[in-house]
Amino acid sequence: MAQRLTKTGVVKAVHGRIALVVTQLEPECESCKAKHACSSFGGGGTNMEVRARNPVGAQVGDVVTISIGSSSFLKLTFLVYMVPILALSGCALCGYWLAALFTANKDLLVGGLGAFGLFGSFFWLKKKANKLSARQDFVPEITSKRPAAKTIPHSDVSCPIN
Repeated sequence: MAQRLTKTGVVKAVHGRIALVVTQLEPECESCKAKHACSSFGGGGTNMEVRARNPVGAQVGDVVTISIGSSSFLKLTFLVYMVPILALSGCALCGYWLAALFTANKDLLVGGLGAFGLFGSFFWLKKKANKLSARQDFVPEITSKRPAAKTIPHSDVSCPIN
């Protein structure tokens, strides 16, 4: 069985078979230079909101464990980070070659084609994300749940502490 990445959170809302789970950022995230990019996974700030499949029937307020396959997460990370870089570099290089063939302003052609590649990759990634979200292995899943912890009322003084 493939290794899975897991995280614990609280169900904020349930919409059919999909639940919106709020998780906290880990302490390790504070030193990460790309922590603001986590908004692509659903959050930002101190909490993250993750849409996850809900096969266990979790309800609002339940504490749940969500998971995603590590290979799926690695593929998504590659797409999000490398595709724009490769598109920018490739199109800028094409602009450099075209500027050498034609009498054109090299800076304008390299910059223009580089920007076209970068923004084009964002549109392609959006379309790709819509297709991948339909595949089961690329959507986080709730693997276990437990009811929210019940608080002890303040009026319960049957066991005094000495």
